[in-house]
Amino acid sequence: MDSPQTYSLFMGTDVSCRILGIDPQVMLETAGLANLAQDRSELRVTAGQYFDAWNTIARLSPRRDFVPYLGVAISRGPVIPVFFTLSCAPNLETGLTRLAQFKSLLGPTRMQVFKDGQLLRAEYDSVDIHSPMPPSLGALQLVCMLENIRGATAHFVCPVAAGFDGSEEERRQIASHLGIMPERSATTFVTFSPEDAKRRFISENPALWADVEADLKLQLAAQNDPLPAAARVRAALADLMLSGRTGAEDVAISLGISRSTLQRRLRQEKTSFQAELDATRRDIAIRYLTKTTLGVDAIALVLAYRDASSFSRSFRRWTGQAPGAFRQARRRG
Repeated sequence: MDSPQTYSLFMGTDVSCRILGIDPQVMLETAGLANLAQDRSELRVTAGQYFDAWNTIARLSPRRDFVPYLGVAISRGPVIPVFFTLSCAPNLETGLTRLAQFKSLLGPTRMQVFKDGQLLRAEYDSVDIHSPMPPSLGALQLVCMLENIRGATAHFVCPVAAGFDGSEEERRQIASHLGIMPERSATTFVTFSPEDAKRRFISENPALWADVEADLKLQLAAQNDPLPAAARVRAALADLMLSGRTGAEDVAISLGISRSTLQRRLRQEKTSFQAELDATRRDIAIRYLTKTTLGVDAIALVLAYRDASSFSRSFRRWTGQAPGAFRQARRRG
């Protein structure tokens, strides 16, 4: 029998828990997942376990309005590459279509985007028919989406309609953020007017998107396909760095193999873990320095460095220049 598909719990343990001030270990113990976290640097869980963790976060949250609070904080907080699917797009319709392709990298939810007459409609549901998506998680998807769209358009985009299977109180909690009162619906959905569907994004960045898309496709492929070891290591690092993990042991656990097996496979491909780590960090650093306005501190954080000074030393070793000087030189060129 095939093993069930698993998903990173990074958005729960490292993002949502941190924002809400919840101890991730307490959350995992309460959700009955503590045994899965032992000696694992990255926790990967089934769809059912993921939703159990989310429901536990909802119960432990010190805020009643945790859904809109989390949605805004996540959208304005850590750099999460999947969100570049929206921000780099030329318009809303293209951005949502791209996001739907890579949605599973954020957890066990499926997103469908299609035309409903003249309207643009996006629907969310679980990837597993036996494990329904919690209504509050559906509400979070709507809040995050709207927050990212408004940032990308510099316009208060208001959906034509929205809905999820929440109580009246739960729906009122996100109504002010959405700009409309969402209806009670078995399907989590949002629809936009034709004008908003084609609204231009001021954050459009086709050059950055070309690189990000390649990385995201690699991460999707690494979930199932037997890629070369070096490619799988790079995909794992791109995922793990978001939670500050860059060790060989971290990557080996993520790939489900021993550290010695990982090192042996890399040697067979005439490379090493350190070489792949440096190359991954270097490529991402150059991308963000040349194709975004992210500061050196923010880039260092994305690459899981202790501080900007450590990142700058590594970057100088790779390129012979400090990050700021490299950025200026590329812009002049």
